[in-house]
This record gives sequence, structure tokens and C-alpha cells, in this order.
Amino acid sequence: MDSVIAAVRKTSRRCACLLYAPLLVCLCTVSAVSQTSVPKVILTEEVVQRIEAQRSEDPVFALKYRALIARANAHLQSPTIVELLQKEDGEIHQAFQGFGERPVERLTTLALAWRLTGDNRYAERTRTELLQLSELETWNPENFLGLSRVTLAVSLGYSWISETLDPQDHQAIRTALVENALNEADKIYDLDALYFENGWVAPQRWVYSAPVPKTLPDGTATADITWPVASFNWNVVCNTGMIAAALVASEAKPELANRIIERAQQSIRNGFAMFAPDGAWSEGPMYGALSARDAAILIDSLNSVLGHDFHLSKSVGLERFGEYLTHVTGPTGMLFNYGDSDTSTDPVALTWLASHYNQPSYNLPTVNTTPSSHPAFELIWQQISEHEHIPPRKEAYWSGGLGLVTMRSSWNDPDATFVGFKAGPLRSHHNNLDAGTFVLEANNVRWAVDLGIGNYQLPGYFTDKRFDYYRTATIGQNTLTFSEANQIATGRAQIEEFGQFPGFNFTIADLSDVYGKTKGTIMRGIALVGDRTVLIQDEINSQLEGPVAWTMHTEAEVSIVGSNATLIQDDHELRARILSPPEAEFVLRSANPCETPYDSECQLQNPNSGIKRLMVDLNIDALDLPQTITIVFESDGQSTYKTLVPLSQWSLTASLPNNSERQ
Repeated sequence: MDSVIAAVRKTSRRCACLLYAPLLVCLCTVSAVSQTSVPKVILTEEVVQRIEAQRSEDPVFALKYRALIARANAHLQSPTIVELLQKEDGEIHQAFQGFGERPVERLTTLALAWRLTGDNRYAERTRTELLQLSELETWNPENFLGLSRVTLAVSLGYSWISETLDPQDHQAIRTALVENALNEADKIYDLDALYFENGWVAPQRWVYSAPVPKTLPDGTATADITWPVASFNWNVVCNTGMIAAALVASEAKPELANRIIERAQQSIRNGFAMFAPDGAWSEGPMYGALSARDAAILIDSLNSVLGHDFHLSKSVGLERFGEYLTHVTGPTGMLFNYGDSDTSTDPVALTWLASHYNQPSYNLPTVNTTPSSHPAFELIWQQISEHEHIPPRKEAYWSGGLGLVTMRSSWNDPDATFVGFKAGPLRSHHNNLDAGTFVLEANNVRWAVDLGIGNYQLPGYFTDKRFDYYRTATIGQNTLTFSEANQIATGRAQIEEFGQFPGFNFTIADLSDVYGKTKGTIMRGIALVGDRTVLIQDEINSQLEGPVAWTMHTEAEVSIVGSNATLIQDDHELRARILSPPEAEFVLRSANPCETPYDSECQLQNPNSGIKRLMVDLNIDALDLPQTITIVFESDGQSTYKTLVPLSQWSLTASLPNNSERQ
């Protein structure tokens, strides 16, 4: 970091800020002007002018502008945030857990609508929301994630309409930001700094995600006070809220603001390490998109007020997150939702990544694209690309850091075939024991599903007990199980080969380590053959005995005739065939946890209604080895793939002429 940044920025007629790295030192004359002068965080006058100009030039952008105004008008007619979350006795429920993204979306939408139209209705409603939130006695630091979302919402809303407020409003809002957020964060930074000094963990040295401890050394529990030193999404979200608040309050509380900004920009490097080495997010794409969005807010906030971002935008892997997020989104618009991820997320981070890094391919339209739930940021971050030519996107993707591969037959066909496959390390926050799992789409239907988010309220869900529950255990994944046992949580499955040939894209992973076996003895290969065929092949050559199960979860209606299964969903059909072993047959079982060995607290677990397990059962002894399980899926109703090729020969076979003509 440079020792001195030779720049002076005037933030009001009576307040000048000298930028010394890493601190922002403000010298202010105490006056009515300085006490009501608020830095414009992100939404500078230059940004407003660009939005207005772009609206007149770009019809698609103009539609987004009108959508923002429509959303703002809807907010004018609805109860306030505080009113929505009050119980009959007037207390906010569940320590702010119910807030989610609501405050940020609402206050940025209303405040930007005022900046763009000058309609005082939007400013007045923003003021009402801000004052109601500021009047709350506490923002409940025992749920710091919820506190940070409210902090970010109040900070941005306050900054964007500050000139409409009177001195009493300024005092109330600033007091709330300082007492309810910044002072609480300061205590936590102090606590974790103490553990740094005592050797509990070395800051900024976590290249890969690390587990959040169950307790701190003094017995204090939960992530609500470990987020500054942890590598997971809370770190990015909480630090973003605190930096936004510190920037907004910097003229009124310069010493506190400087301290928070310095601590937060150091802490957040632990969270940004999750983007390394290539952008893929180990907690799943939903949490990755949330973290990337807040990373964008953080970087733009710093740049808009300080003129620099502490080089955070150069963090390894951040630029490539857009490549990851687009590739893990299937033709149905659903995410490859491994871990605790959902099948959908807000894609607004792609807009910022495309503009900030000049990567227009991140903003290319795709089928079934999900609209952003943050219309203000969609307008602020949408910019015309400098590129005249956008190179086509590749149809296959490999993340070496996470061991993740996706393949698709087309980007623009809603009926395209898509397969997502995960190997990789298992130890991360929100992880499942899921090495070898896959999802499969064809004809705009997701046939092989990942069950996704479990019940966070289950006892011990964020400790090792999480693997007693069906959705997080190996039995709840689309992979192999041996005697229904879990994979080893500290194991790592490696992508050994990744090939792209005309008519044959494939990947091969070594799953041996996650089952505690010798390298090279449990292998899984997945291939997209042509446009309509998916091949899944497992080769087992390990010294083990007992039951082995091949599993795929599906929402389709399934009919089985021996080694053939027909899946029907949404008037479409997918056929599955067992090529090997020749004597194997499909079976169908329930995915209700209460009907499996993973029935701990089963009445609280998700019953997985409508989900079935399509399975192949084998009993292996030493005489059966090596054993190959090969399943073929075909979405065009024709049974054309019949040749069994060992995984060791896939690359050679694929490179031969006419490789796609397999009889």
C-alpha cells in the first residue's frame, strides 16, 4: 500500500479530507454546514447525469428506468419496513432476521427515483423509512448479518437524499448509524484483533475458505462475532455495511470512521480470498452472487468518496466471478445449486463486473434470464461497453480451484442439454458431502436436481452435525454411496481430465480421497455426447466390500423396466439406460429423510416432497473388481449410444474422426 496518496478532496465548503493511506483524515470546522454535509456514496452527480443520458439513447435501458419508477411507486403504497416487521406488541421479530434484502432494495429504489425525477414523494417516503429505522432502540447486534443489511440500506438512502433533510433528521440518522452499527462493529474488530495477537488465526492468509469455529477461545459462540476473521459470505456483507456507514458518517465522526474503514478494508481480504483462484465460490452460486454484489457496492463506495479502493478490485478471482456465475446457470435459468445454494439469485453483480472490468460477455442475454431484484444498482452499473466485438462464450467451463465443470449444447436454445458436475474440496461453510454430484437439464426441464438449502434451524446445522441430515449428507446427493456412509468432510476430489472435442465434451474426476481410498481407485466421468446424450461412468477398483449405490434425485415421474427408465416431466421425456454392469437394474426409493438412516430430527428436516431417488444397487466383493457403472441419458427418445469405453481412453477416442457417431 502506498505510504501517502497525494490528493485532496473537498467534501463541503467547510470540510476538506486529506487521503493518507490507509486512513482518511478529515479536518472540519464545526458548523451547521459541516454537520449536515454527507458524502455521496456511489450515486454521484456524474452517475445521475450518465443515467439520464443513457435513458434517452438506449431503449432497453429506458425500460429498466421505467421499472425502477414503477417499483418506487409500489413502495409508496405499501407499509414501511418497520411496520411490516412489527408484531402486535410492537417489537421487531427474530432480531432482524426477517429483513433480508428488503431495506437495501427499498431505500435505494426510492432514493434513486427522487434523484432522477425530483418528485418529493420519493424523498419524503425515504425520510420516513430512515427515521423509523433510526428510532429503533437497537439494530440487534446478536444477528450481525441482519444488522449489516439495515446499516447498508440506511447509509445509502441517507446519502442519496441527504440534502432534503433538516438538522434534526441528520442528527437522528447519524446517531443511529454510529451507536447501532459502527460502535458495535468496533467492539467486534477489537475482539478479533485480540485473537490475532494471541495467535488464534493469522489474518489475510487464507487462500481457500476456512471453517468458522464453533466457539472462540473464550467460549463465545457463532459467526456473529467471528465474521471479521472468517472466509465466507458474512465477511463481505458485514464489512460492506460498515464501510458504507463509516463513509457516510466520516464528516461527523472522522476518528471513528477512519478506524472502521482501516479495519474493514483489512478484514474483508479474508472474504475476498474466497474468489481465488478463478472466481468460483465454494458456498454455492447464490452466496457467491450475494458476496459479489456487496463487493461491488464496497468498491464503488470507496472509489466514490476516497478516490481509491485499497486495490480490492484487483483481488485474485473477482473479475472471473462473472464467468463462473454465467456458466453455472443452466438453460432453464436455474443455478447449479450445490451446498446451501438456491436455484435462483440476483444477477445484478454481473452488470457491475461487465462494466468495471469491461467484460461485456457477462451481460449477454441468455434464455430464462432472471431479472435483478435491485433495480437501482441495475441502472447505476449498466454502462455501454467499449467493445465493438464480443467473442462467443465457450460451451464448457472448468474451475480448477473448486473442481467444478459445466457443459452445454447451446447458449441460446431453451431446450439445450446442460450438465453441471462438482468434485473439489468438501470443507467450506455451507458445504455438503457431495463430491461427484451432478445436475442435468434438457428440453427446458431440470431432470437431475440438487436438493439445495436445508433447514438452518436444525440443531447443530452449522457444525459437523449438519451431516446427520439428509440434504447435507452424501446420501442426499447425486453421487455414489458405499454402505450409505458419508464421504470424509476433509477429503478433496480432483478433476483429472477436462476435454472439449467436437461432439464430445467430458470431465473425469478422482473421487478416491473423499471415500478414504487410494488415489485412482474410484473415478467418475461425465460426458456430453452430441447435443442430446449425457454419459455418466464410474469405475471402482478399491479394496472394499458391501453395498454400493448410484443415486440421482429427480422430480419427474419415473417408470422402470429393468435396466431402462423413462422420466416424464412437463410433457417432456428423458430416457435412462444402464450400459454396465449388464445385470444391474434401476430401483426407485423415497427421498423422505424419515425413511432413511439420516433421520435425525426428521420431522424438522425438509420432507423432499415430490422428489424421488432413481438408484442402482450393487453388492461388491473382491471378485467383482474392477467394477464399472455406466448410465446413459438421452432426451431425443433414440437409443444410439451403446459402446462402453474405459475412462482412460475417453480422450483418445474423442480425438478420433467421427467420434460423435457411436453405435
